Parts: sequence; structure tokens; C-alpha cells
Amino acid sequence: MAKLGSEKRPIIARVHSDEKARYVAETCAEHGWHYIIGFEPDKPEDISDLEKLLNPTQPTVSTKVGRNEPCPCGSGKKYKKCCGASGSLIA
Repeated sequence: MAKLGSEKRPIIARVHSDEKARYVAETCAEHGWHYIIGFEPDKPEDISDLEKLLNPTQPTVSTKVGRNEPCPCGSGKKYKKCCGASGSLIA
């Protein structure tokens, strides 16, 4: 699948006003993104494609503790000998 904002997959925005259309056009031009703007007053505004590119989702970070790493409870023991032995993590 082509990248959003490219020539093959442009940003599609549905707007009600000239001001919103100008905002979308200027923002896309600054970043070099391709876009299509439609004026459709009978449908709700939708600039979600633009918002996805401006605010990308961050990948989730795992907080898993390895068996041989120091215990996160601060005891100084290895996790497997401390909180890992009881089956519950104290944070």
C-alpha cells in the first residue's frame, strides 16, 4: 500500500469553509504532501487523513521484566528470586 500523502494515495479532506480548505492546502504544501479537498456542506467535515500525518501514533513500549534483571521493587535482588517467585509484581 502506498504511503499516505503520496501521489498514489493523497490526503482526502472534506471541508465546509474556505478557511479550512486553505489550512489543509497550506499544511500539505509545507510538507510536500499530495491532497484532494472536497467541499461537501451536507456531510460532516473530515480531515482525519491530515491529522494522522501530523500526529502519528506512537508504538507501544513493553514493560516486561526479564527473569535475571534487577527487581523493579528496588530490593536489589533478581526478579526471579524476589517478586517473580511469588507470581506478582510490586511496582
